[in-house]
Amino acid sequence: MESTNNKFRALFEKCIGTLIFLNILHQIISSMDLSEYQNLLSYGDIFFQISMFLFLGELIYRFSTERQLGFLNAMDSLVLINYFFIGILDLRIFRLFRFFDIFSRTRILLPSNTLFKTIHVQRHSLMGSLFLVLSVLLLFSTLMYFVEREAQPDKFGNIPLAIWWGMETLTTVGYGDVHPITPLGKVLGTLTMLLGIGMFALPAAILGSAYYEEMQKRNFLVTFEAILEVPLFEELPIKALSKINEKLDAVLLPPNEAVFEKGEEADSMYIIESGRAQVELENPIVLEQGDYFGEMGLINNNPRNATITTLEEVKLLQLKKEDLEELFDEHPVLFQAIEAKLEAINN
Repeated sequence: MESTNNKFRALFEKCIGTLIFLNILHQIISSMDLSEYQNLLSYGDIFFQISMFLFLGELIYRFSTERQLGFLNAMDSLVLINYFFIGILDLRIFRLFRFFDIFSRTRILLPSNTLFKTIHVQRHSLMGSLFLVLSVLLLFSTLMYFVEREAQPDKFGNIPLAIWWGMETLTTVGYGDVHPITPLGKVLGTLTMLLGIGMFALPAAILGSAYYEEMQKRNFLVTFEAILEVPLFEELPIKALSKINEKLDAVLLPPNEAVFEKGEEADSMYIIESGRAQVELENPIVLEQGDYFGEMGLINNNPRNATITTLEEVKLLQLKKEDLEELFDEHPVLFQAIEAKLEAINN
């Protein structure tokens, strides 16, 4: 019953997420001058009104189940209060936060969660680099104000005006609306541009290295979790599991791709981390996440006795024959578990 409720809730949230996407698309289209399609736009307005009532019902449901305001509920409330009581601006774009929350665990948006987490973890370093950039911006803008204020009082007549020049120069945007004309100003502008490349590369470097490190940690944890779910390795000590994790190679295969063919030499065993594969027999067997295959050919030194084909995009963890034999020597319990599986199949 609980499983059914969870599936229904997941489906309901995806429907709401799709409705949010369509509303944002409608908001974008509504901002265009499409007077010649007035009849079609009227249907869009009806869709807008129905959607807002559905969003209202969803928000009431969330308040009744979560019993707290929270950031997402606050943003949703702002959008609905504006629509029903104020109506000055169309704020549906702020429902993007809810859209990201609903689809945050999908394959496409999952890395964005890691990015947000990276920004949070590195917030102090990023704030420090931002303070450094702002300090350089203020320093060079003030110097340029001293140099150019008499030559261009309309563009460098005060420090805030000079800061605009400093911002577009440090960011290497260079609109061209404001630029120094004195020789000393041009030298100072050249130094500012060169410095700007390094200054704005600093936060990017901090974020990039931290993001890579976070992704490596996540990949390690996902792989380690997949190993723990394999019954074959459940009696091994943590040290052995760590060693297995080091030896595993990730293999990503598209749908309808053969992992190996019947009759091929057995050189590896595989663990399914995500996706599904099928053993091509008279009565096909479907293998899912956590299942493993290919070990029997390694134990018996026989060719593959069946073809394994992917049913969808599959991520496999490959353990090579020599690595498995090394584990057998160190942990006999592993060999015993595979032998027990072979006996069960033969019987």
